[in-house]
Amino acid sequence: MAKRKATSNGGESIAGYFRKIFLAQPRLLKKRSNTKLLEMWMADHPGHSEVPMSVKNSLSNLKSVLRSKKRRRRRAKEEAGGAVAVARAAPVLRPTGARGLEALEIQIDDCLSYAKNLDREGLANVIAFLRRARNTVVWKSGQ
Repeated sequence: MAKRKATSNGGESIAGYFRKIFLAQPRLLKKRSNTKLLEMWMADHPGHSEVPMSVKNSLSNLKSVLRSKKRRRRRAKEEAGGAVAVARAAPVLRPTGARGLEALEIQIDDCLSYAKNLDREGLANVIAFLRRARNTVVWKSGQ
């Protein structure tokens, strides 16, 4: 989209006007209502009897863009610091006892038979997953 070259207020775009306000008062970006911002615009532009729709649209779009950028920056910071925390919190893999696997196999068998009795056709996907899980447990206990 092309930028405006010059406006009646010395070459400043609508978004540029509101961007300066948000830099000076960042708490206004968090507010849902735009009434205070539109009142400020009306005070600075006395030639208008009401706020044009283009100004309202520009303000809404700018708030959306600035909030989105703020969320992206916050997410990037969390991911940069969070990756180290996740790496440290990784669970320790240890061998599983045969008794524990046998108990798990029995529980999966019980779930499998319960699912078959409930609705064999409707739960076909669940039954297939349970069979795969049981086979994996049996294979693991045979190692």
